[in-house]
Amino acid sequence: MRITTVSRHKVVAAMTRGFFQAFVSGQIDATQPGKTDITPLEYKKIIADNYEKLSACYVSVMFPILIRLNYADGEAVAEDMKRRNFSNSTSPKILLRYACGSKEVYDTAIKEYQQQIATLLSGRLQTISEFFENYERGAETTEAVDVALAIRSMVRTQMMAYSTVLKAANPELATLHQATVFRLMLHGTMALLHEEPISLEGDNLELIFRRVALNSDNFEVLMNEMNQAYEDLV
Repeated sequence: MRITTVSRHKVVAAMTRGFFQAFVSGQIDATQPGKTDITPLEYKKIIADNYEKLSACYVSVMFPILIRLNYADGEAVAEDMKRRNFSNSTSPKILLRYACGSKEVYDTAIKEYQQQIATLLSGRLQTISEFFENYERGAETTEAVDVALAIRSMVRTQMMAYSTVLKAANPELATLHQATVFRLMLHGTMALLHEEPISLEGDNLELIFRRVALNSDNFEVLMNEMNQAYEDLV
């Protein structure tokens, strides 16, 4: 199956979901590596313990990726931010609104952020089925995103969030957990490129990645960005 673009609203929603999946995974891998049976109380505690810094972490991870997603000219963005007197004291809300490029896309990010928080406070992670059912579709007039850029944005969001949280929670960790990275990438790609859950069963990891990526071009983009992000972060 060959697709050339992805809805901008869906890209931002999938990135936001991916951030939370990666954030929680980083917390678990840093403190309870290998644990898979996370209790509702543990999910709630992760959010409660990090609630005050969560929004700042979200914007810190998302801002540069959203800028690349929503603006074509990086130099023009830098000049515009300088003209607006953006600084380290600029509020995360203002930075996020700017990076989203439009109020409609910003509203999509906020809606998905709030949905993720609410689900975690109920003691669980959002399922992929719930994401497909509830993500903001937005206006059809919003310009779509090239599929390669969409994939790279999803990969960077999850890799950056996971690495940031993992190292902050346990500075002694020297590397990322490969199994977690693969899981995040598979589910992140599914959220981005599909409209319903697909099977991830099988013994051949490459074939599973190819299945979720839909075609060889997407698979190559996904693999290349994963490898580059890993090199940049480790």
